[in-house]
Amino acid sequence: MKVFKTILQIRSKSALKIECLLSDEREEIQLIYLPEEGSIACTEDTYLSQMICKLQFQFEKVIRTAIKGKLQIGQPINCVFIDGFNFLNPFEFNQYIRVDRRNEKLDIISSPTELDGIHKIYADGSHSIELNQSGYGGFVESPTGIQEVYYQTIKEGSSNLMELMAVIEGLQRLKYQDKIQVNTDSRFVIRGLVQWVHFWKHNNWQTAYGHEVKFVQCWKQIDQLCNNKLIELKWIKGNSDNNKQAFCHQLARNSANGKNNR
Repeated sequence: MKVFKTILQIRSKSALKIECLLSDEREEIQLIYLPEEGSIACTEDTYLSQMICKLQFQFEKVIRTAIKGKLQIGQPINCVFIDGFNFLNPFEFNQYIRVDRRNEKLDIISSPTELDGIHKIYADGSHSIELNQSGYGGFVESPTGIQEVYYQTIKEGSSNLMELMAVIEGLQRLKYQDKIQVNTDSRFVIRGLVQWVHFWKHNNWQTAYGHEVKFVQCWKQIDQLCNNKLIELKWIKGNSDNNKQAFCHQLARNSANGKNNR
């Protein structure tokens, strides 16, 4: 997969037309995006304009995110485009998602069925506003059903950070396995592993606006733990009838409330 790093500036915008300036280290182009038509018009035919037309889906995601984020006219944002990157549709996020990073590749697919004979992680995180502390809990499970439970209480923190740390500990415990299934009720963690990290790391772990990615050290750690592995991710709806995830939910809540330390 080829990576393109660019800088985007919106010069003018209306409901019908958005005029942009896009540049990389070699050239600068002007282009017009028509939201209602979903089309891009470039003032000249160059390598960069051809690339943007080819990666129009990614460009549209950037533009929509920028507008939603109340980007100011003329404000530069850093954009990373990855040729060949597979963006999943919303329906696929309810299936089993496989991110295969073995042999220096990046293959992302979804499947209605899970892999057989795979080590599994069940994890959850929680935050207590009253106590101003957080906690996570989970367990790893071997293909034969042997389980190893873990949990931790953290001062301050947040629910998203705990969800992330819960998966990190599971991956650390399975660091010698190259095929791992991760079960979580956190779309934050799943979207991060399936999509965001692959763009962040090509942008020096910064957001499009030049700010450091939140929880950057944890994202770097989890990215490294997933390297050279096949990770299968499954989103489990919170408060569902999944007993294993419900156990992790209670474990995380107890950890956030300090009950697991008694």
